[in-house]
Amino acid sequence: MKKLALALIVAVPLALLAWTAYLILSAPSYDWNANASPAQLDAAAALRDHLYRQAAYTITWAIQLGYLAWLAIKWSAQKRDAERVGS
Repeated sequence: MKKLALALIVAVPLALLAWTAYLILSAPSYDWNANASPAQLDAAAALRDHLYRQAAYTITWAIQLGYLAWLAIKWSAQKRDAERVGS
C-alpha cells in the first residue's frame, strides 16, 4: 500500500507536467498580419493569456508536489535504513 501511495505521489507531478505541455502546445497561434478583425485578435490573445496562466499555475503545483514526492522518497529511505540499523 505504501508503494502504491508513493507511486501516486510521484505520478501526479508528472501528469501535471504533461498537462502543462498540452496547455502550452494547444494555445492558438495567429498570424497577426492576417485579415482578422480586432475583436478576433483580442479574443485569440485572451485565450492564449488564459492558457498560459493556467500552465503557470499547473507548473507551480507540479513543482510543489514534486518536492513533496522527493521528501516522501527520502523519508521512506531514512525510515528503511533506521529499521535495518535497529534490528
